[in-house]
Amino acid sequence: MSGPGPLLGDVLRLSDDVFLKGLGAGVLDEQPIASIGDVSGAVYDLVRASLGDQPNIHPDAYVSPLANVADDVVIGPGARVHEYSTVRGRTVISSQVHIGYGCEVSRSLVGEHSILSHRATVGCCVIGRHCYFSADLLTPSCLITNDDMLRPDKSISFALPDGGRMSTGQPKWAALIGDHVRAGSRVSVGPGAVVGARSLLEANVTVATAWISSDTRVQGPEHQITPLGGNA
Repeated sequence: MSGPGPLLGDVLRLSDDVFLKGLGAGVLDEQPIASIGDVSGAVYDLVRASLGDQPNIHPDAYVSPLANVADDVVIGPGARVHEYSTVRGRTVISSQVHIGYGCEVSRSLVGEHSILSHRATVGCCVIGRHCYFSADLLTPSCLITNDDMLRPDKSISFALPDGGRMSTGQPKWAALIGDHVRAGSRVSVGPGAVVGARSLLEANVTVATAWISSDTRVQGPEHQITPLGGNA
């Protein structure tokens, strides 16, 4: 693919998320993914600037006393963070999001009404609206070939619809996941994956550096990809 590559709005539109739109994040929809680079970080900067003196955690949100939420986290109204979960690292949790037991979310964005069930480990990832992930979601965010895995410096490239790749310029970059995506247990997504809206990832699937078109089912260890039709 020549030119600046796909826009963020080609995968998900932040302006469709009422909470994020109200805090100015929708301006990123018309920007190329590659030029944004750290998408979740860009959202955090916009949202935090718009909040001004308002609290990072909305009064209508619930954070369990047994959860660990860092100061650099924004949590929207009606969101719930349950026991033994950690949320940190310039993360934005939109409205009505459910973070289940024992999850870790860092340097990420989770869109409104999305659900992360038990033991999700999400880093450097953007998850759209109304998504559901069953237990043991994992979003790997850096290349295993880095010389120093604690200080990765090899840039992640994300997949393009034509089978090519485009650099993010970021050493940590897991995935962009569109609205209404659902996934079974023990699913791994990234690094460099783009998952289109309304796609279905069956249990035990790994999606790494692939562009999954909207309305697609991904299943089995052979990584079979088929269009969704009729009943999913």
